Amino acid sequence: MVKRRNQVYNNNMSWQIYLTISIFLISCNSLLHRSLLKDENSSPQAQTIVFLGLGGIIAIVIALAQHKLNLFFPPLLIWNFILLIILLTPAFLLKYRAFQLIGASEIVMFSVTGRLWNVIGANLFLHEAITPKIVLGAILILCGAMLTRFEKKNFTLNKGVILVLLSSVFFGFNDINDYFILQKFDSTNYLIYSYLLPVFALIFLQPQSLKKIRYYFRKDRALKVLLLSLCDTLGMLSLYLAYQTGKNVAVIGPLRSTSIIITVVLAILFLKERNNIANKLIGSLVAVAGVILLL
Repeated sequence: MVKRRNQVYNNNMSWQIYLTISIFLISCNSLLHRSLLKDENSSPQAQTIVFLGLGGIIAIVIALAQHKLNLFFPPLLIWNFILLIILLTPAFLLKYRAFQLIGASEIVMFSVTGRLWNVIGANLFLHEAITPKIVLGAILILCGAMLTRFEKKNFTLNKGVILVLLSSVFFGFNDINDYFILQKFDSTNYLIYSYLLPVFALIFLQPQSLKKIRYYFRKDRALKVLLLSLCDTLGMLSLYLAYQTGKNVAVIGPLRSTSIIITVVLAILFLKERNNIANKLIGSLVAVAGVILLL
């Protein structure tokens, strides 16, 4: 009995550690994306191709280093991989377009609404219960996100916010798809697919996008996107390992939202996004309170 309790404790600790690593690595992503995309010569299509393409290469290197590169997946998962393309390709394009229009702190605050779709999806497809406590947590998350756009006693809704909200729907439901795939497929090899399939789809649909990757040929931009891809690859791998060991999408998904405080603070410090600071900080705290209620 004692041995069994220790095993359960170790399993719980393992997913918590993986998730913590993921949160800290991915929390810096919004700053780097905003830094690259705020230039008028930037392109959401080129950002998707370069960022995800580099991420896929890094994932392949990691799989080779682990001696477990295997790109063959069970035929029963073919529809899940098709769904991945359908969900992730527009999700990245919408979010990167939003980075051209609004600040990183606002992006991360409204992206947290994707966790609500985690809960809804977990209820619809995984039959995980939604309790009054979860509903209250969801309301707090929404209120926290909205507070960041509350200026001069008015709530302002612009194109950038709408694009983030739409991308969050796609990302939120793809998390459920991730969960299904990761029950039967290695996390490192899946990471390769999750990066490269949207790239191949975008190149197939919009081959002219390849011309725009010249934007990243400058040394400083190349270093930024390489660092961005490295942090995201390791962060997403840690997240997938958390899903595999924790086996609870409705908890792990919302917990990822705690990264919003880190991102908001970093955006204030390094990107000089100092408008509406009080509302951003209070909004992030309210959102995190909502996340806690989802546990």
